[in-house]
Amino acid sequence: MAHEGEAFATYVIIDVRMPSTEDFESDVEWICKCFGFLEPRDKEKTATRIFKALLDAMKEGKGLSSDELGEKIGLTRGTIVHHLNKLIQSGLAVHRGGRYELRGASLRRTVQEVKRDIQRVFENIEHVSQNIDETLNLGYR
Repeated sequence: MAHEGEAFATYVIIDVRMPSTEDFESDVEWICKCFGFLEPRDKEKTATRIFKALLDAMKEGKGLSSDELGEKIGLTRGTIVHHLNKLIQSGLAVHRGGRYELRGASLRRTVQEVKRDIQRVFENIEHVSQNIDETLNLGYR
């Protein structure tokens, strides 16, 4: 449970040029870049590989354990858990019953849920900003 001032989630949105043609691999990689998962130092595209494995599991209607992901992708459990924690912190993935899965019933639904989360954060920021403006007698300019 988060305490006052502690982050519930960390949202990173990067404005990356969309792929010029529709291609599954490029589109998945683009989404990972937009959410800040695919960093230049990730030469093996580990984050994208994990994200794709979760998408495949979603297609089959199931989640995956970190061990299953490790076997499927050929990475250590520690590496898998590191990337899964980033996905969870971003609001895209959840851990339920020992299994990891994307948050929504589809990728689009997952993205929509994260969008709603971000909108709520901005609504809260706007509300507090208004209170500060009123305290300082600053008009809405």
